[in-house]
Amino acid sequence: MGVPFLDPGPMNAEEFFAFTAARPDDEKWELIDGEPVLNASASRLHQKILFNLTLLLGDISRSGDFSWEVLPGLGVRLSEISVPVPDLLIRPNDDLVGAECSDMMIAFEVLSPSTANKDLRWKRKAYATLPTLSQYVVVAQDAVEVVSYDRANNFIERRFESADDALDLPVIGARLTLRDIYRDTGLL
Repeated sequence: MGVPFLDPGPMNAEEFFAFTAARPDDEKWELIDGEPVLNASASRLHQKILFNLTLLLGDISRSGDFSWEVLPGLGVRLSEISVPVPDLLIRPNDDLVGAECSDMMIAFEVLSPSTANKDLRWKRKAYATLPTLSQYVVVAQDAVEVVSYDRANNFIERRFESADDALDLPVIGARLTLRDIYRDTGLL
């Protein structure tokens, strides 16, 4: 039979989606510069913070004009070889079909030890190339600490470290306190 030929080039988005369609639903894959990357299972604290963010933002979206939606686990096509998956994103509320978008307005990542370097370096730079992105928010899971990178401030880092600090999300007219983001985590 011989050894089959393996294309040494980067995987493109269509190949990636065909690949992930055959994988179990509980696996979280991203396409980073043409390489499929399997992310480790998230910790309890990671999931608790993500749950808090989802509830907070979901409540705000339901009480407003519904022009945006909050979604976890949706891929963001940045190029033909990069489809990262933020922990949570905000995008326009329309009839999106499929497992990806290219119109993310705000991205949220809860830092994990295995993804911190990628989230703070590669994703920060890559997300900034998306014209629709207004803000990238990184949330620590081992300390009360949130960092925001805003397009309006040329993606200069803004750091929040007190439970009474509030993270402004101007593109959706919202404000979240760190006390609410870290509720029931044991970190306050």
